[in-house]
Amino acid sequence: MNKYPESIDRITKARLRLSVFGSVLSIALTMFFIGTLAFFAFFSYKLMHNLSEKLEMEILFYDERSGVKEVDIVAYEQQFKLENFVKESRVSSKKENTEEAKKAVGSNFLEIIDNPINASVIFSVKPEYANSDSINKIIKEIKQNRIVQDVSYPDMIVKSVHNNFLTVQISILVICIVLILISMLLIANSIRLNIYAKRFNIRSMLLVGATRGFVRRPFVFKGFVQGVWGGIIAAALLALMIFEGNVHFPMFVDFVFIREISIILAAIVVFSILYTMVVAHISVNRYIRINKDSLYL
Repeated sequence: MNKYPESIDRITKARLRLSVFGSVLSIALTMFFIGTLAFFAFFSYKLMHNLSEKLEMEILFYDERSGVKEVDIVAYEQQFKLENFVKESRVSSKKENTEEAKKAVGSNFLEIIDNPINASVIFSVKPEYANSDSINKIIKEIKQNRIVQDVSYPDMIVKSVHNNFLTVQISILVICIVLILISMLLIANSIRLNIYAKRFNIRSMLLVGATRGFVRRPFVFKGFVQGVWGGIIAAALLALMIFEGNVHFPMFVDFVFIREISIILAAIVVFSILYTMVVAHISVNRYIRINKDSLYL
């Protein structure tokens, strides 16, 4: 049995196929674009968190002449690492700190003065605490201990990372919202145009007694098929992009997050299907309820 009525010539058939192909392609490109923004937001978020985790702070203690022994510092570190804001901590011994100081000074200062250096505790905070307000509270709390002299940390770097992190998040969110809305409107218009071309067929089916559900079903199914193909093509392109990105930018695109990557790819396919079905459903309903005079507008 011929798929199309005999009255439809080859040119019309080609136009219909081209229309379907164009609709699928527009869906795929839109979903690819949405997925690209989603992955960029995700990997940027992870990158900024990793930078935050690598920022180290150092707790400086009074020297041994003040009665603070290295064993006291070791005991302090054992308690300190239990704090909920501490990600990692370690003791840097008096010997290690002295050697670092010699390298920084460029000479053996111990020949001139007594060693004023003591052991210290080096630690990093969890990402949720890697901002200026939280760090200032942490420093204030640490300094309340009588054996602590000072806390050293890269203030400017912390502020820069935190500010850039917020800027990246806000920028990506705004761009995503604007461009996703534009892209979704383009898909909706493409689907609506395809249904508009068949508005007289819809009217004819209703006149011969077809139910609304019967009329609606093939259009929604067509939206489902287009959504599936569009989502699959977009997911395949995104997977290829991530693979190539990992080759050229391994520090940015990391397959360690394969579970999260798979979830985003699956979400793109599901969103593509649901969105095209919903748009097709709404568009068909418009022409089901429309009066006959409006069909010619």
